[in-house]
Amino acid sequence: MKNQTVELLAPAGDYACFMAAINAGADAVYLGGTKFGARAYANNFSQDEIAEALRVAHLFHRKIYLTVNTLVKESEMPELVPYIAPLYEAGLDGVIVQDIGVLKVLREHFPALALHASTQMTVTGVYGAQFVKSLGVCRVVPARELSLDEIRDIKEETGLEVECFIHGAMCYAYSGQCLFSSILGGRSGNRGRCAGPCRLPYTDENKKQLYPLSLKDMYTLPMIPKLIEAGIDSFKIEGRMKKPEYVAGVTAVYRKYIDQYLSAPDRKFQIAKDDELLLRGLYIRSDLCHGYYEAHNGKNMITIKEPGYGGSQPEILEQVQKKYLDKKPAILVKGKALIYSGKPAVLTLYTDTLSVTVEGDTAGEAINRPLTKNEISDRLSKLGDTFFVMDALEVDTDNCSFMTVKALNMLRRNACLALEHAILGEKPKSHVLAQTVKKSKQPDYPKNNLLAVSVSSREQLAEVLLFDSVSIVYLDSDLFLREKSATQALMQKYKKQYFLALPHILRKRSYAYLEQYQILLKSGLFTGVLVRNFETFQWLKSIDYSGQIASDYTIYAWNNVSLELCAEWFDRVTLPLELNRKELLTILDSAWSELLLYGRIPLMYSANCLQKTLKTCKNKADGQTVYHLTDRYQNTFLVVSDCLHCYNILYNTVPLSLHGQLENIQKTGFGVLRLAFTLEDGRQTKEVLTFYDKKLQGAAVDFTWKDFTNGHYKRGVE
Repeated sequence: MKNQTVELLAPAGDYACFMAAINAGADAVYLGGTKFGARAYANNFSQDEIAEALRVAHLFHRKIYLTVNTLVKESEMPELVPYIAPLYEAGLDGVIVQDIGVLKVLREHFPALALHASTQMTVTGVYGAQFVKSLGVCRVVPARELSLDEIRDIKEETGLEVECFIHGAMCYAYSGQCLFSSILGGRSGNRGRCAGPCRLPYTDENKKQLYPLSLKDMYTLPMIPKLIEAGIDSFKIEGRMKKPEYVAGVTAVYRKYIDQYLSAPDRKFQIAKDDELLLRGLYIRSDLCHGYYEAHNGKNMITIKEPGYGGSQPEILEQVQKKYLDKKPAILVKGKALIYSGKPAVLTLYTDTLSVTVEGDTAGEAINRPLTKNEISDRLSKLGDTFFVMDALEVDTDNCSFMTVKALNMLRRNACLALEHAILGEKPKSHVLAQTVKKSKQPDYPKNNLLAVSVSSREQLAEVLLFDSVSIVYLDSDLFLREKSATQALMQKYKKQYFLALPHILRKRSYAYLEQYQILLKSGLFTGVLVRNFETFQWLKSIDYSGQIASDYTIYAWNNVSLELCAEWFDRVTLPLELNRKELLTILDSAWSELLLYGRIPLMYSANCLQKTLKTCKNKADGQTVYHLTDRYQNTFLVVSDCLHCYNILYNTVPLSLHGQLENIQKTGFGVLRLAFTLEDGRQTKEVLTFYDKKLQGAAVDFTWKDFTNGHYKRGVE
């Protein structure tokens, strides 16, 4: 334990927060610039501010990680390399990334840059971590929902550095898998613009107005020993939208107890009451919880009645201000000056680990009054606006020398610059001009769009199979865990291309089902697999699966670099739901892509369970329950509890239906158009399929459902 180190990683939304983090003892700081960051509404840093922050951080042997953790549109990709290049050359320590295309570009252009997989990549286990490692990632920020056991597995089985959140606000949904704010108001969490609809009031089935989607803030100070023993490399504090007092106060308290435990792990670990009160007095959202480290979900994680911040206690803010914000961080140095008439003045500055020596102007012989030791010491000890503070200065002089004030000041400045350069160890980096990616050849599809349908119930499947126009059928893998024999019997009656749709979220608790999925894939019934995440894709690679693989819209391809990567991995890619028609055309290169034409859009996937929070855990053997949640505009959301894998899916209030755009869509050249059935019964499934069957053949028919949305097909997101 004595040799174990843990990085304390603090947030900075502006330069004042950065300095607060340095003063309070952060080992590293993560911050965003003017582009590509997941906190679009923070003050953020200019390029010059980042460069200066890098200089300061490296003087104090700290690190800076830049957030490039949004999905990037094709039109924005040309800005990426020019944006990163000067920061890379200035010594940027790492970049936190969500977009797979961005990962590829950064790896090729900046080979020495450390790449960290953002929590927005929704890494939920060993398989996902193995996959991002294959992309060149050296550190993973897994989903906040993971247990200590799952985190330990990632560390032990991949060897990746693991960075985990230890304090601050938590999202209700799995990060990177939430379209709630995006679909409702056009402000996408995948673009750093989340409006926080999970913090709003909703009415439950008992007509009570509550805040059932608002999580308490995370607080893990008492868990530090367990977190360290789990192998976590970096302890991350949330809060790039928060003030310097929060950054300094939280960082200082966690610094104290991390160091305390590492220095004496056998000593009883106790939190002082004053420190706990300090944390509670800094922008806490009504109450605290320990997050998911020891609980998969629970009502005790939810604020229920009070979603907002309770403010901060003035006396605590003042205390933090005086201790950490009103001072300048300092590096203590010692010095030795040699001032002899007729010889160049010499000044040596040294720290505990290095020293520098510079020469100045030649000292002259004093005509009237020579410089005294005190005068020399006074001039050379004032280290100006640097971060150096003279701890002790030895002056050696012949007592008959004279130098001007200007010459002494220049000697001092040059010595400070030399010491700064020595500490920084400046080694210029240059980026690589990577070659343009060549387009991969994709399968040829018929000029007419193929029709695909996804089903989640046997009742839906029975209706779908009656339509000759349906070429591809995606069957939810849970169907086979609930009704395997009956489902397989239906499949054997009709000749279709069947794809097994694997779970939306794959956690360790679901590994027990992987063997059953593998048996299904060997049955000869399936043409291929639909993957919704990198966990299941990596699992397929691990079993040497050789059938077709299609990716769902939850595996994001927002730009051509991402699409080219997908071309290497998948036989077909479902295009993202947040790009509009014009943006889709910028990445649509061939007919191997798939577009969602109809279906209720999942707005979020969550580990927390609404049924368990507001009623009781049913843990139904048949796999799911449905709960109704009504917003302030009287719109009702349907929340499905997947009890087999223990996650919730909150669906939009109305289905997506692009029937009004169909003529244009058919001309565009999408290889496959999909109808997705989730909560529809048999009758509704038949109605929608009948409508689209006729519509795709050019018939003039009316859509029978009154309420629907075009999603982002026309508007897109910022």
